[in-house]
Amino acid sequence: MTADTEPHPPQRPAPWPSAPQVGFRVPAVVVYALVLLVIATLGTALWFGVAWARAGADDDLALAGTRDEVSRVASSALVTVSTLDYRKVDEDLNHWEGASTGPLLDEFKTRRASSKGTLEQAKTVTTATVLKIAVTDLREREGKAEVIAAVRVDVTPEGKQATPKYLRLQAALDRTADGWKLSGVTPVPFTPAG
Repeated sequence: MTADTEPHPPQRPAPWPSAPQVGFRVPAVVVYALVLLVIATLGTALWFGVAWARAGADDDLALAGTRDEVSRVASSALVTVSTLDYRKVDEDLNHWEGASTGPLLDEFKTRRASSKGTLEQAKTVTTATVLKIAVTDLREREGKAEVIAAVRVDVTPEGKQATPKYLRLQAALDRTADGWKLSGVTPVPFTPAG
């Protein structure tokens, strides 16, 4: 082989020149401390954000729960004070008094004797069903609420067929030591559209 034909080792490119070292190095301890500080700050912000969101949701949930309770109690109480069996008037009037408070309770007690005689003479059974109910006002802190309800009352005179009667009732409720109770019931006149 001639000198021209001898294999030559591959040429390596020249290495890049290294960047000049300028300034100072931050110690690793300082970097770690800064990273931990950022993580702690983000964690604290996240915790406060979640706590704030939960507090708002808790208030909303508590109010929704109270609204549901008022709706449930009002529905049950309206059925109670719209249902009567002439064969057990005393028992039903006791239920009326148990479901009421304030002016409504006073009215039931004042008229109890006269109502009993009238109801026994009528020999009628009434059975109520709440078709729809809505809480129209809730003042939770004051312990006051109002509802409006559509109620069907089946009136069955002795020996006759039941006749349905449809009512719209507005009711006031007060929170007592024993829970929510009716403090007033008013019929709402039905006005057809047009």
